[in-house]
Order: sequence, then structure tokens, then C-alpha cells
Amino acid sequence: MLIAIGSDGNVLESQISKRFGHSNYFILYDTNSQTFDVFKNDDNRVHNHENLIDLINNGAEVFIVGNIGPHAFELIKSFNKKIFLARKMTIENAIKSFLNGELTELFEPTVKKSIGHRNH
Repeated sequence: MLIAIGSDGNVLESQISKRFGHSNYFILYDTNSQTFDVFKNDDNRVHNHENLIDLINNGAEVFIVGNIGPHAFELIKSFNKKIFLARKMTIENAIKSFLNGELTELFEPTVKKSIGHRNH
């Protein structure tokens, strides 16, 4: 299974990002091989969500977020992907918590308004 996580840094010891769409990096973790790929989020200022589409096209099945706005939430859910909440922990701990069934699945965005989305 491939898990996409918004991260402040490019290693598993990095903190999970407070806002998924504004993450500095996205980590795509493969639970089968226990390896990961890192994608720099060049979209965190322009905010057109191309990186989310790339993560989905690369096989992301689950998304782990610190928070998520309505636009990113709706886009991910439109592909029938699951979203889980993990706050104030490292990427490594978020993965372990997910695999242990300790994270809460989200059924709505955690923030009502996205920052910088005047053109949505």
C-alpha cells in the first residue's frame, strides 16, 4: 500500500505538515517494501493541486494529513481515497500509528477555508 503524507522535511524523522496542501514535501511511503519517495511541493504557493494528482497517479491509496482544506479534501475524495488525521508527530510515527489502526479517518475537511484560493 502507498501512503501519501505532507511533510515539513524530506526524511521520515520530519514533522507532519500542519496543512497538507501547504506542505514543503510529500512523502510517498510503500508499506510493502518499507521504502519511500520524496516529492518537493512546488505547488504550495500557486496551489493548483497538480502535486495531489501526481501522488494519486503514482499510486497513493491513503493520505495522512495534519489538517486539510476543502479543495484538497474534495479532490482526494473524488478519487475514492481515504484521508486520516495525524497531528504533532513525525512521519515515521504517523505511519506506525496508521498501521496500528490508531488514526482517525476524516469525512470532512479540518479547516473550512483554504488560504490563497481566490481563483477556486
